[in-house]
Amino acid sequence: MNLSQTLHNSDYSFFFLIVENYLDINLHPYLNNFYPVYAYKNDSQKLLQSQKIPYFCLEEQGVSLQQKNSGRLLSESKTIEYINQICQQTNTKAAIVPFKPSARIEKLCQQHSWKLIANPAKINRFFEDKIQFQKICDESQLPTIPSQIITLNSDNFNKTQSELGKNLVLQTHFGWAGNSTFLVSSYSEALSHAPQNSPVKLSTYLQGYSLLNNCCLTPKGLIQSPPALQYTGLTPFTSNPFATVGRQWPSLAPDYVISQVNSLTQKFSQILSKNNYLGFFGLDFFVSQDQVFILECNPRLTASFALYTHMEISQNLDPLFYFHLLAFTNPQLEIDVPTQQKRFENKQLVGSEIIYKNNTTHTFQKISQNIAFSDSLNPIKIKPHILSLFKSS
Repeated sequence: MNLSQTLHNSDYSFFFLIVENYLDINLHPYLNNFYPVYAYKNDSQKLLQSQKIPYFCLEEQGVSLQQKNSGRLLSESKTIEYINQICQQTNTKAAIVPFKPSARIEKLCQQHSWKLIANPAKINRFFEDKIQFQKICDESQLPTIPSQIITLNSDNFNKTQSELGKNLVLQTHFGWAGNSTFLVSSYSEALSHAPQNSPVKLSTYLQGYSLLNNCCLTPKGLIQSPPALQYTGLTPFTSNPFATVGRQWPSLAPDYVISQVNSLTQKFSQILSKNNYLGFFGLDFFVSQDQVFILECNPRLTASFALYTHMEISQNLDPLFYFHLLAFTNPQLEIDVPTQQKRFENKQLVGSEIIYKNNTTHTFQKISQNIAFSDSLNPIKIKPHILSLFKSS
């Protein structure tokens, strides 16, 4: 089965919305009916121009979004004109591919009769909510770091501290790359990150390492990547100990840990399926003293999807991202899931990337290569020649 050809022969042109330039992906010449739609100018567009690869950039059209928001990018008249023009030229229908779903994007797709390549925003919010996620795992008896959900006040905080330890990890409902996760050891510290009487999740602070995976829940079953080692809190790339700044395949984790990741992913996919979830998602895991805990779900495309997609293409594998596109445009497609799932054991899937963030969490540099940046799992030690590639902040 040639998924690239299947997508080429479909009735759709795919428009990928990009408001964060480091989440860019270029699929030409592999998928010529895939069109990047940028909010802002970036260096990669020069390469697209030189290779005569079609793309759209709103800023090049004289319009600058005041906020990084995919819904606003899609709602601009010049964006709509471009989408309609491409579809008219190619005699295709528009399929809109957001990095993350939103109610605004859903409404725009309904208004213009565009196919939305994403789950409803309501489902995304349900699974991405860190407090709700804890309840989901508890109900299904999935292993999570010991934690409690409390209404933040002095009595509740002190009681939780006496049960889970002095050093606690505080999380609020939603966040990105660690910006809603904080280490606290006192009630006053907790109040600096969340309002009094607001719901928060408090967890025991453990030592260990983090893993992640990429998955696609197709109408025929689950396909998942091998786990990757997550680069969390690495200096000099961030000052936030919980911020994700990259990842690498292979994970270097022992086989019994990898086996647990596989099993837990299969179990969690059943929960997603029961909630009518479809397509790409990722799970984060934490490993402490050989025990594997589920940390959170990314019910959408993940920050690593572009790197991982090109790793799969380099190994002549049908990318999970292609299955994501087909899940919404050709759900009846026959898929040999056991054969596709063999990628979980593929030792040739190798690649790393590091994202350099400044003190405002703004990303200003990313480096990706088809090698492992670290030979050490815990602690992670980035190779000196990789560090030397980064510009001074």
